[in-house]
Amino acid sequence: MKRLNISVSVFELILVRVFDRFFTELTADPYHADYLKEADLKRLKEVQRINFIESVGDDKEAFFLRYKSLGRFHFERGLPYVEYYDAFNMLRRLLTEEAEESGGIENAKTVREAIETYIKNAINAGAAGYLDETLENDRITLLRQISQQFDIVAIKEHLMWDLDVIDDIRQMNARPSVRFDEKRCKCGRWLNSSEFEKFFEDPLVRQEIMQKHHDIHLVTRNIYRSIERGDYHKIFIDYINMVRQSMYLYQELNFNVTQQSLIEDVSKDALTGLLNRRYLNEVLKSEVHLHALSGGAFTVAMFDLDHFKTVNDTCGHQAGDDVIVTFAGLLTRHLRKTDNIFRYGGEEFLVILPGTKADEAFTLCEEIRSEFEKLTWSGCLEKMPISVSIGISQYTDALKENPRRVIFDADKNLYRAKALGRNQTVK
Repeated sequence: MKRLNISVSVFELILVRVFDRFFTELTADPYHADYLKEADLKRLKEVQRINFIESVGDDKEAFFLRYKSLGRFHFERGLPYVEYYDAFNMLRRLLTEEAEESGGIENAKTVREAIETYIKNAINAGAAGYLDETLENDRITLLRQISQQFDIVAIKEHLMWDLDVIDDIRQMNARPSVRFDEKRCKCGRWLNSSEFEKFFEDPLVRQEIMQKHHDIHLVTRNIYRSIERGDYHKIFIDYINMVRQSMYLYQELNFNVTQQSLIEDVSKDALTGLLNRRYLNEVLKSEVHLHALSGGAFTVAMFDLDHFKTVNDTCGHQAGDDVIVTFAGLLTRHLRKTDNIFRYGGEEFLVILPGTKADEAFTLCEEIRSEFEKLTWSGCLEKMPISVSIGISQYTDALKENPRRVIFDADKNLYRAKALGRNQTVK
């Protein structure tokens, strides 16, 4: 086999030997088992076996197209790229183990090199399939966003900048159609203007936003370097990074800066200054989209102030408002600027934590709960039992047909915390 520089029969023999183990381990994994629960596993196994074995004899172009199609197939069925990538790393391990355990194979070094070539090319081609579908979906989304009215023209300009990057990637054009210097693009010039300072008086906040913009340009440079090498795997990883950082930048600018310019901000709660439920669907949709692209975790936490009706009835609504404002400030101090904090109801708060698993969220929420419990109050509130109950739920692909279920699950855990005696966190 010219492409792998070893006998087709030798490599095919190794692949045949490990395929059953590969498929068994793959389907035994809880994540893949959930993904494949409605599949005809017997038929899928045979189709995949034939596909893998036949690919050994492919020339370079046929091999690329075969596995690019496989990547597209898995994308369309909602499998995150990280799972596709991990499956081929598992296959690499099994092939290597089989080659080492089998006796009588001549030129073992060449066999090991052939395995690396096979796996690397399969991953790279699969990434091209994922990339094609992702770019097309994002292109459509960007065109829709660009057609909308933006209070800040610089945001629209940078969306168009992203669209140019997408077009370059789709054409594998290594000669950039965009400016790499973040100070020379239109958004960068706006970030360095007095108008930007008017929206954000805090220099640390301005610096954070400008750093995010810088990071977008920096990772985009890496994309074009990878285009030159034809490294679809690296292009895809860096592209997802670019998208994630861009979405956070646009969220910060479009949903915070522009809202600050309004006399009445309908997305903010008047008492606490936190986001209200009007904005929740947009944030949830954004996090679900990022999860689908990168497989990254995000978690929802629901907070409910314990015995709050008693506080209002005993000490009055002004005292109740003081407790709400104090808790809102505590959340703001503990959470990151990329976290989204909502006043969900009267004494209920909801937080969406990007890039955070349930265990990490549990630790954070326990810190918040403990600190709130230890606060000292004056006047009528001094003798009141003031605490908070918390429910946590991590988003998974099992919820993709009904993403709002993650909020329902967090709420369900919140009521478990209440039923268990209040002043605790349940996940």
